[in-house]
Amino acid sequence: MTAGNSRAASAASSPVPVGGAQYAKSLVLNDAGAKLKSWNQSKPYCTASPDFYGNGAVTADASGDIKLTTPSKRGSCVALISPGGYSSGVIEADIDFPALPGKPDSIANWTGFWLTNGPAWPTDGELDGVEVEPVDGQNAVTWHSGTNSAPFDASTSGYVPTKLPAESANLTPGWHTVDMAYAKGFFAVYYDGKQYTSLTSSKIPGRPLNIYFTMTDTPDNSWVRERLGGPPINSDPQAATLAVKYLRVWSYK
Repeated sequence: MTAGNSRAASAASSPVPVGGAQYAKSLVLNDAGAKLKSWNQSKPYCTASPDFYGNGAVTADASGDIKLTTPSKRGSCVALISPGGYSSGVIEADIDFPALPGKPDSIANWTGFWLTNGPAWPTDGELDGVEVEPVDGQNAVTWHSGTNSAPFDASTSGYVPTKLPAESANLTPGWHTVDMAYAKGFFAVYYDGKQYTSLTSSKIPGRPLNIYFTMTDTPDNSWVRERLGGPPINSDPQAATLAVKYLRVWSYK
């Protein structure tokens, strides 16, 4: 049994989050990854950006995992987006992050597990529980809110004014359980049961946010360089697969 399967079996026997259990009340969603296949929004999400293509495949395997695969092309993109949003809760997924070819310690591509409301961005907020930033190849937790003219950004990366502490080990390729505890005025993110970072702030409005799983083989163009502050370094034009074993959501205490 793999580490991911072991964690899934343990979690299935007890409806308690691996991380952030103190914030969880009632289990409101408990789906194997394969049940998320209808969430595929690759074409509308991906093609909103220049030189990005919604050509990623979303498939389910015999074990019930959902697999998000980008083919061998720069700009290939795949996205699952939940049909409904959550204004608070503890959101947990068991995820297999792909390794960058030739760099077994680096997660491939612009890969994320996050929350936002696209049509109301950035006002309603964005919580990047996982964002493997293509500009440096490092995963970061980031919060965005405010307005386009007066943004508020806080991150474990060094690219925004407000720095969040990194309190435990960062993610590596392979299976990991990620928890996001989210409510008005607060969030905390956990990797494999250990708190990675948190923020208490009036800048977190507690509005309903959709759940996103995304992966993009980032192109190198002027739009990307301007948006990221540099060229992508951890995207490789080879096929890569992100797998999700399960997704669970608990209401917030």
